[in-house]
Formats: sequence, structure tokens, C-alpha cells
Amino acid sequence: MKVKAEKEIVDKNKVKIRVEVPAEEVDRAIDRAFRRLAREVFVPGFRRGKVPRRVLQARLGMEPVVEEVKQTDVPGYYAEALRLLELEPIDDPELDWDSISVEEGKPLVFEAEVEVKPRVEVTGYKGIEVEAPEEEATEEEVQRALESLRDRFAQLEVMEGKTLAEGDFALIDFDGDVNGKPFPGSSAKDYMLEIGRPDIWPEFNRELLGKRKGDILDIKVKMPETHPDPELAGKIASFKVLVKEVKVKKLPELNDDFAKEASSFDTLEELKADLREKISRAKKERAEETVRQRIMEKLTRDLEVDIPRKMIDRYVEARRKELEARLASRDISLQSFLQAANYTEKRMEEEFAAEAERLIKNELVLEAVARAEGISVSDRELDEEVLRRATSLGIDAEEYRQVLEERGLLEELKVDLLHEKALKFLVDNAVIAGEGEEKQGREGDTTAADEEPAAGEEPEGQKGSGE
Repeated sequence: MKVKAEKEIVDKNKVKIRVEVPAEEVDRAIDRAFRRLAREVFVPGFRRGKVPRRVLQARLGMEPVVEEVKQTDVPGYYAEALRLLELEPIDDPELDWDSISVEEGKPLVFEAEVEVKPRVEVTGYKGIEVEAPEEEATEEEVQRALESLRDRFAQLEVMEGKTLAEGDFALIDFDGDVNGKPFPGSSAKDYMLEIGRPDIWPEFNRELLGKRKGDILDIKVKMPETHPDPELAGKIASFKVLVKEVKVKKLPELNDDFAKEASSFDTLEELKADLREKISRAKKERAEETVRQRIMEKLTRDLEVDIPRKMIDRYVEARRKELEARLASRDISLQSFLQAANYTEKRMEEEFAAEAERLIKNELVLEAVARAEGISVSDRELDEEVLRRATSLGIDAEEYRQVLEERGLLEELKVDLLHEKALKFLVDNAVIAGEGEEKQGREGDTTAADEEPAAGEEPEGQKGSGE
């Protein structure tokens, strides 16, 4: 398809596109329109689809043919013009369909106004200097992970005559009400409560300290003002509490026997070595994300670009729907969640909008780097990614591709791969050092954040795109 296209900036990210389709292409489009109509129109004496053009034209005239060309071919001419002009629309075009003239032997000319995704140019993106935290596991981290694992294998022992202290466990029965009416979660039998935990009512923590088995307590609790149930918000709840047992945690000895019980290793040293390796691996994976984020922060910090409000609004709406779906799966309304979190819709949407602006800037920078460096995604790379994802989901690759195409997600996947390749280029060409160290160029070698996985568990790597 050959078309001529030119653009004119109308306002910020809005452009006017003028498209001219050569006469010979218009003639072919008219022929195609006649053939399509011939398959749909019944004319006595002719088989469907075999009606000669002259007969069809005499019977129908040119008006339905012109409409067919407009509906079927003009969108393709418009898409080709966008490709030639390297424009990415963010909305449907404003187009005067009635002004489009379709005549044999004459070019087809039309104009359209459309808001497009902005484009930026970036410089100095090679050799960006960033720091990353130390990636090797420290002895303190290994010991902390070991103590966490040890805590998971602790036994609770009943202590007769002991008074409750921080870290002890109380087996209790409790019954509560507000103004004489029970409410969800206001009563329980044989409830095990750890004294001092921050996620229980502070009044329970305070009143249970120093108590022993057999004590009966009357505890008043002020319900939070942000409670989602207005009948409970800010009210005083009364609880009758019976202490049934006092228990203390007994930790196992850190020795080879513990290693055999808590893991597949025979010795404590082998267990510690495994924890050290897992912590280091997790820190390295998180470090790669840290480096990516810091590179993008440097490139976008002073980037000035007018982001169309429609792009931000669409992101905000998508995030809102995602949040509502997650809450609905737990039978929680958005309003109840916001009230409990002491949030307003306005504040939530403002934070989503700020997040959208940051992510869109990241995309624009990555696309600018890809253009400057000639980075692209081949059909083979796209096929490999489709296969990889299909395999991870346990479904057929062709079926997965079909689903992506039907939902219009295949092109999005290709864009994601382009962003990943551009980000990898930035990381490979960055100058990276541990915090406090002298910087030195290291292709693809990064450091890590000071965190560790749960003891005895495999760390979860974080895949980051900097977006």
C-alpha cells in the first residue's frame, strides 16, 4: 500500500495528518469493494459473488461502493500514514468522513487530527554512574535468617504459676460487644495470643501483662475511627477475657540435630552455607532492580515532557479497577478500604497519577534509547517469548498466541520486550560500584539491596524493567 503523508503540529501532542492515496490504489480499492458487495447482494439470474461489476453498479449505484471503501480501506490508509510519520495515537482521530471523496481515476485525500504519544530525545545515557548496596550476605544476615528458622521450630511449653511477660503466649477465651451487641470477631475460644505483638489491640497487650492462669479480665477497647463499619467506628468495645494457660517459647539448640530437623542438610555449617547462598542470590537479584531504577531515575529526573492527560487518566482508571478487583475477591468495597486506610479517593487518584507520570516517562526514555541505538524486537524473539510464557503457564504456544492476538496484547508484549532490551543496554553500558566504592565499568554486573529471604525458603527474584 503506497500513500503519501505529512503532518502539522496543532497543539502540544495534537497533530493534523494529511493523507493522499494515489489514483491507481483508489481504483484497486473500488474493485475490491465491488467484489465484496457482489458476495453479499443477490441479483436474479446470477450466482452470488458472480455478478458483473457493470450490472452491480447499474443496480446499486456508487454510493454503497464509496461507503465500503471508506469503512474498509480508509482505516488502513490512516494506519499506514501513522507508520510513515512514526506517530503513536492515544485516541481515535477526528475525521470528517463526509468530506472524503472516492472517485475512480482520482487520488483520495483526507485529513485527520489526532492526539499522539509524545516523543523525547535523550543524551548522555551511556556511562551513567550509579551505586548499589553490597550484594554478599553478611554474617549478621545469616544469623538472623538462622534465628528466624529456629523460631519456626520452637515449641510452646505450659508454665504453671508464671505471670505473662513480653514474648509469652496466652491461651484465652474472650467475649466482646459494643453497647451489648456482639460483632464479627468479638469472641473466640482457645485463642493463642502472643504478648507484645503490634497487630493486636494495645489494650489487650497492656492488660494481660503480669496476669496468670485463671485470671478473668474486663478489657475496654476503643475501636478505630476508621473502622469500615460505622456502627463500630470510634465506639468502646467491652471484652470479658479468661486466661486459660500461660506458655513460653522454647527454642531448639543450634546444632547438627537442628539442621537435620529443619532442612535437608546433615550439619549446621551446611545449613548456614545454604542460607548464605540464598541470601546473596536474593540480594543480587534485588540489586539488579535497584540499579535499573537508579538509572531510570537519573535519566528522567530533569526530563521535561507534556504527557497527555488521557494517558495518565487511562492508567489511573486501570489501577483503580485492578484495586477494586483485588478487594472484591475478599468481599471488601473500595470505599470501606479507603475509609479503613484513612485515604480519600482524591488522594488515591493523585498517587496513581504520579505513578503513571513516572512510568510513562520511563517508557518514553527507553523508546528514545531504542531508536537512537537501532534496538528492535525480531519476530523470532517475539515467538520465543510467547513460547516461554506459554510453557510457564502450561498451555500450548499457538493457543496462547491466539489469545494474545484476540485481546490485542501481542503488540503490547512486543513493546515490553523492546523496553527490556533498551533497559539492558543502559545497564550494560552503565558505570556501577558498590556504595562507597570507587566506580568502575562492569557490563551487566550489579550489586544488591540489604535484604534477605525468609529463613529456609527459596528467595523470589524480582524481575524489573525499570518501569
